[in-house]
Amino acid sequence: MPKTDLSKLLNKEQAAAASQIEGPLLIIAGAGSGKTRMITYRIAHMLEEGIDEKSILALTFTNKAAKEMSDRIRALVKKPLKGLTATTFHSFGLGILKQYIQHLGYHNDFTLYDTNDNEALIKNCIVACGYQIPDYNVRTLLSFFSNVKTGRETMENADGAIAEIYREWLLTQKAYNVVDFDDLILLPIRIFETKPWVLEAVQERFRYIMVDEFQDTSLLQYRLVSLIASKYRNIAVVGDDDQSIYSWRGANYRNILEFEKDFPERKEFKLERNYRSTGNILTAANALIIHNSERKAKKLWTEEGSGSAISIKHHPTSEAEAYWIGAQIKEEIRMVRDLRYGDIGVLVRTNALISELENIFAEMNIPTRVSGGQSFFDRREIRDILCYLKVLLNKHDDVSLLRIINIPRRGIGRTTVEKLRAYADEKTISLYEAMESMTGDTGGLSQKARENIRAFSAKLEGWKASASPENLIRRIVDDIHYQAMLSEEYPESPKTVDFKMHGIEILETRLKRYLEMNEGADLKDYLNAVAIVGDEKEDDGNKVNLMTMHASKGLEFRIVHLAGIEDDVIPSARALEENAKNIDEERRLFYVAITRAREKLVINYADTRISREGEEKLVLPSRFLEEIPKDLLKNEEKSPEELKKEQIARMKAMLERNKK
Repeated sequence: MPKTDLSKLLNKEQAAAASQIEGPLLIIAGAGSGKTRMITYRIAHMLEEGIDEKSILALTFTNKAAKEMSDRIRALVKKPLKGLTATTFHSFGLGILKQYIQHLGYHNDFTLYDTNDNEALIKNCIVACGYQIPDYNVRTLLSFFSNVKTGRETMENADGAIAEIYREWLLTQKAYNVVDFDDLILLPIRIFETKPWVLEAVQERFRYIMVDEFQDTSLLQYRLVSLIASKYRNIAVVGDDDQSIYSWRGANYRNILEFEKDFPERKEFKLERNYRSTGNILTAANALIIHNSERKAKKLWTEEGSGSAISIKHHPTSEAEAYWIGAQIKEEIRMVRDLRYGDIGVLVRTNALISELENIFAEMNIPTRVSGGQSFFDRREIRDILCYLKVLLNKHDDVSLLRIINIPRRGIGRTTVEKLRAYADEKTISLYEAMESMTGDTGGLSQKARENIRAFSAKLEGWKASASPENLIRRIVDDIHYQAMLSEEYPESPKTVDFKMHGIEILETRLKRYLEMNEGADLKDYLNAVAIVGDEKEDDGNKVNLMTMHASKGLEFRIVHLAGIEDDVIPSARALEENAKNIDEERRLFYVAITRAREKLVINYADTRISREGEEKLVLPSRFLEEIPKDLLKNEEKSPEELKKEQIARMKAMLERNKK
């Protein structure tokens, strides 16, 4: 059977990169350059050349991207490819830990904690160390702990209390047999570096490695993959330094330089032909990004036409901006053939700009999907109550029990949990059963600990005997004084408490509705339904996509409206205050936003915008607009330069009035 001729399926540069399957490769793939297609054909070519599918490891950053990659490869080769590993970094790390974490003193049935879980755990640790929760910003503390854990910051200048809480947090994580997302990368590296035979086994398994979105890798993620690749050196990394926009979560575009140093024998390819956007959009993007000095030289181009000019529109207020964008969307739907709401993206720099647009779109009856928001069932208070219900239905659910065992605090601390776990392991029973057994004798527990466990067990048994699942949530919430716990945690924010309690009321309503609509269904059926589909109905996707620029990466839309393109917004004033060099990443973020558009790009900015303090303030058009050639812009009214001069004059006049 003749082998596939890649030159007939890919462009010249794509085919050259896809056909090179031995040794290290650096593939610089510009926005919209068909890199996913190239990756798909490259892996298919590897399989055609006789490479065992089990030897291939393809890594990317989202489950959606990993699934798309897998599906496209399977469709191409028309085989199930059950042995092919195409997954995310974190999922890959999770698989390594499931197999080898016992070598670090953990049990293989560990639990994965997310941000909400970790914040709740830190609150417990603050109390355990004798400090007061209101004295700390727990989210900021967790961010700092994460940076310390991953080596991005140190404890050197932290005060003793924070260092103590950090140590308690690490010890409690280990005692609870939990890991977090940082550990999914850190712990496999620790295993590889301390257990060389494990590393060798993984190297023998995965002799061919491919990393997508390489510019988004952190130093630790690069360390993980380079350890595996160091033996056979068959590693291909695909990325675009111009789209590196995640430094705040550890991404380091300089990994491209590290790769060049670690693999000097590499071959390099550039994919610059763009299959997404019109010529004018690409020219604007190229003109913008060239102002960044530390980058791989590249220039996107297309064989398609120039397309329409980029529209630029200024508005007197942010509210006027939102109404105008909404009106434009309605007009576009009416006038553009075959255009659907789902073909339109509205992008902003920060989440703070979303609510006004979302509310006004709702007022205008424009169907809208806000991407990147938190799922109802991921909210901390909802997860707490669901875990109570899960434990009542399954006393072997150690994961859920560990979450609620001290929520609210009931005097069952880390030391007690460690003893319960040791007893459960020794007797090969669940933690629930260990609680029942260890309250009968000392079992190494203090009298106070036994009393606390007895009281907790009694509550659980009382709730299990409840005959009415519809009212069970309310009974649990009242019995554990959950609202009082929230009030203690948020003493200066009663609205937050009300919001969380309202969420629990919604959960109650949904449970009751489910039981009414599904004859014969019980509480267990509802929890299973939540686990499978999140209790949310799928829509047809025909909604305007309202999201941050960060969330838009990897997506494309026929029409893109950029809102709030003003100085202090993009580039972000906060980012520049932290480090003036952040201007380059802000420019890369704007570049990503521009290159999401296929056919039409509209840039919007306002004269005034409401500050975080609720005050209206005068703002200036973004300095990035001055970097786009004027002949590409179709000004709805005056040019950005003229408007900027007028706005500066207004600001000076305002300052003079204030002086008087």
